[in-house]
Amino acid sequence: MPTNLYCKKNLTLMVSLIGKRLLHMQKLELQDILPLDDFESQRKKFFESHIRYIEKYRKVRLGTSISLVFENRQTLWFRVQEIFRLTKITDPKVIQNELNIYNRLIPEANTLQAAFLIDPQNQPHTVNNSAFSLKDFRGDNLRLILNKSIPCDLTTKRPEDLSLGNSLWVRFFLDEEAKMILKDGRTPAKFSLASNQFLAESHNLPTEIRESLWEDLQS
Repeated sequence: MPTNLYCKKNLTLMVSLIGKRLLHMQKLELQDILPLDDFESQRKKFFESHIRYIEKYRKVRLGTSISLVFENRQTLWFRVQEIFRLTKITDPKVIQNELNIYNRLIPEANTLQAAFLIDPQNQPHTVNNSAFSLKDFRGDNLRLILNKSIPCDLTTKRPEDLSLGNSLWVRFFLDEEAKMILKDGRTPAKFSLASNQFLAESHNLPTEIRESLWEDLQS
């Protein structure tokens, strides 16, 4: 009896974990989107929850002005809801088109997907006081440092896109060895940005962020 009970508990736990992973990797659908009035009435609660989640589990700072925000289904849900709120979009076809675009940012297996952000009010400078520019940004400028150095891949690579705004999308591909090191936690993990004379590094990733990113890699 005890053995059977133990097996049942293990099976229940396994089903629960599989269910969470399936939900984590699901694409956003029309049925996930709240009507504008419903979202607006609860926005304060959603916003505060979103910020807490981002700060604890999804945001990595490199210096005072640059950050990586790792996207998943949860972060993108709030992002698209905000877009629809600001643009007043209600047409289901238009909403679906937007979802199709943002669903591409939901990480796939072995992949981390992030927004690379620069604070326009406090842009970093190199030693010769030349402001860091996205126009000069290349994939090998930004790396995840584990037991080895993993360069990012630019989701957007056109020069005209890199010259606009203060953000872009990057992703990292991790092999099985890198995934296990990230999960294990004993080897330091951090992000490093080097461009011309500019250099910035994150602190060693805390356990909460490592575990959250590990979930992305299982999608």
